[in-house]
Amino acid sequence: MGRLLSPKLSYLLLSLLALACGDTRGGPASPPPVPVVVARVEQRPVERKVKALGTVESVHVVRLTPQVDGQLLSVHFGEGDRIEQGQLLFRIDPRPFENLLRQREAALQRDLAELRIAEAEAKRRAALFEQGFVSAEEHEQAQSRAESLRALVAADRAAVDDARLQLSYCSIYAPVTGRAGQVFVHPGNIVRKNDTVLATVQQMHPIRIAFAAREGDLAQILQQAERGALVSEVSPLQDGATVLRGRVDFVDNTVQRSTGTILLKATFDNLHELLWPGQFLPVELVLEEISSALVVPRVALQTGQQGLYVFVLQPDNTVRVREVSVAFELDGDVVVATGLQPGEWVVTEGQIRLTDGARVEVKERRTASPPA
Repeated sequence: MGRLLSPKLSYLLLSLLALACGDTRGGPASPPPVPVVVARVEQRPVERKVKALGTVESVHVVRLTPQVDGQLLSVHFGEGDRIEQGQLLFRIDPRPFENLLRQREAALQRDLAELRIAEAEAKRRAALFEQGFVSAEEHEQAQSRAESLRALVAADRAAVDDARLQLSYCSIYAPVTGRAGQVFVHPGNIVRKNDTVLATVQQMHPIRIAFAAREGDLAQILQQAERGALVSEVSPLQDGATVLRGRVDFVDNTVQRSTGTILLKATFDNLHELLWPGQFLPVELVLEEISSALVVPRVALQTGQQGLYVFVLQPDNTVRVREVSVAFELDGDVVVATGLQPGEWVVTEGQIRLTDGARVEVKERRTASPPA
């Protein structure tokens, strides 16, 4: 009887085992959505800029030197003063030059008197010569003396003009409007013609900033310069609030081999004298102005085997991989050339756990940085 029960017992055990195991046809549970932060693809005007360190320099720097020798009598301005073109700055003792002028004027008057006599004599001899009362030699001598005195008077007049010019050099006037620097010679000292530097004057308005740009930007720099549209910006107070715009009016004719850069100079209005010669300031060169650019945060970019890509949020809260190309970078953002449309949302945080088609949970929505 034990052998009759064995098959039944085996069947029962197998049935119980099947019931205990249950239905094993169901798949594994779906992974939870990945928390992410997304940013909107913004469409707005932007400027492509390159940054450099510039040096402020005066357009006109004048070294004031005397044009005559003499004793310095007086200084008519204070060190660091703002001075106007034509303003009296220095006086050199004029007395030696006044005496020289009087001497040359006296010589001119003496020779003028002799010339009048000689011309009258030459006229009288000419009349007598025509009547045959004097010889040709006497006539020619009279004419020659008159001509000689005319040349002497002309030389006297030139000497008088030169003496007046030398006298005028005793007063030194400002050749440009600007700021006076340090006074190097004080009253009582002897100054030498074209040798002694008395002071310097720096023109403050307009003013220039010299800076260097990369060789790689040269083609675009020349293109913009040809159109007269190459501008640069500087914040003289370095607070970002006060920004001056200048026009680049000098592009050097040589790229420096050692640095791979080219020298540029931009001219700025400086009515309030916020820029000072010798300052070092950050300069931004505007290479391009785009009226409608697509901008996303730089952190949205990922790098793969095919190049740059982003994760684009879909309406069903999944993400798709989208290859993109970048035109250039802004501060914290990038301008996208291809691959995106305005108004789309790209993932900026949480990409490390994402794959193409992954489900996400949006924790925060942001916009790109506002234009500066």
